[in-house]
Amino acid sequence: MARASDVTAAHLNMAGVLGLQGFQLGFSANIGASSNCFQRSGVYDGSADVPLSVAGTRFVEGPDGLPSYAGQRYPEVCSNRALALAANVMATYRVNRWLAFAAGITTPSTPGSGQTFNDMVRLPSGAYAPTPVRNMLFQKNLLVLYPTLGVAVAPHPRVRFGLTLQPSFARFQFGVMANAVATSPQSPETDLLISLNASGFFLAGALSTQVLINRYLSFGAQVHYNMPIGASGTADTTSTFYASPVSNQARGTFSIDEMKVELPWNARAGFRFALPRAGRPTQDDGTGTYDPMTDDVFDVEADFTYENTSSLGVTSLTNSGNITIGSTGMTSTLAAPRSIVLNSNLSNVFGFRLGGDYNVIPGRLAVRLGFSYETQGLSADRAVVHLPAYAGASIHAGVSYRVGALTINLGFGHFLFQALDASQAVGSIVTPTPFTDCVGTGPGACAINRGNYHNYLTNGSVGLNYRF
Repeated sequence: MARASDVTAAHLNMAGVLGLQGFQLGFSANIGASSNCFQRSGVYDGSADVPLSVAGTRFVEGPDGLPSYAGQRYPEVCSNRALALAANVMATYRVNRWLAFAAGITTPSTPGSGQTFNDMVRLPSGAYAPTPVRNMLFQKNLLVLYPTLGVAVAPHPRVRFGLTLQPSFARFQFGVMANAVATSPQSPETDLLISLNASGFFLAGALSTQVLINRYLSFGAQVHYNMPIGASGTADTTSTFYASPVSNQARGTFSIDEMKVELPWNARAGFRFALPRAGRPTQDDGTGTYDPMTDDVFDVEADFTYENTSSLGVTSLTNSGNITIGSTGMTSTLAAPRSIVLNSNLSNVFGFRLGGDYNVIPGRLAVRLGFSYETQGLSADRAVVHLPAYAGASIHAGVSYRVGALTINLGFGHFLFQALDASQAVGSIVTPTPFTDCVGTGPGACAINRGNYHNYLTNGSVGLNYRF
């Protein structure tokens, strides 16, 4: 934030690009491995008073006419482990000490941007059952592309300002199990998989500054803002999803006329202390030759972050068309819900990071170490699996090695998230028809998100930066 050592400055603080020499081109990628887990409270419903049917499905019916899994404890389920890649390409050019430009594309990664849970589980008894998360957004894939154009100016040798404009694109893919029958919403016999696929363009951008206080101290800050997204697309439906044989499923499509999403804006600020090497250029000398990896002994930076995470807590959809229900050869249609509102009740997040670099061999080899912490953004009463905004800390380390004009950067980070106790959460099964009364459908229909959540995330990164 308060230092620029490679082209990623164009994304983190455009003003810092004025600290880079000449024309530079960089590529970087974050590779993350994560898993999000949920231990639902209670047991699978099933009694003479709760209408549940598994007729014609993959699940077995017991001698009492109830599902074989009825009354058994919900198992803990975790999203399938998968690697997520977020790649960035950026070029910067400093015309002189007063003016610099940048252009490229970034694809920021966040925990949970892509995750999928299995649609069924095997219980300790050997019985198969629907996954405990099937009535939440248990399938998710989010892609955001930020094409970036930036300019930085220095009205004073010690003061820099940056502006980036980003004509951006977002694609949202979600999967949720609803039920075609409002009076028995927990029956796998009438479960309906709705797979949402919507995309849209939006405008984003950032304002930033960097102040070189003296040869030792610098300050940097940036505010990044995303305009609201008005996406559109389609929703594919699979009626009697758990049908056996699968050929009995009935498929259809309805239109998502508008999906309103507000990605969070964020503000960052940081202070940096650097110890210059004797007789070398410094950040404030105005020569334009300063290079942190060559000219400093070490540096330490403290960054503070605020994110308006709550803006992502409400997602609304306006739909048209019909949903096909029933099984092959015996189908009918229902009007698709004209309006759907997903409310996650998120709160805003504060974060802190402390890290530093030490130049083992100046101009050749540098190592770095740091840690970070951020507050919880997910509400316990509206807990969801698709937004794992848990409180947590991380430790990260890295190394940079330079060969001529090429700098190779490697990094590693491990995140430790605090478990979320949502044992009193309230969330209801979605149905295509208006339905708000859970009476007579079993306690599980009104407590689909009640339980305990935890997550892990490990990130690796690689970057190449070439200075022409």
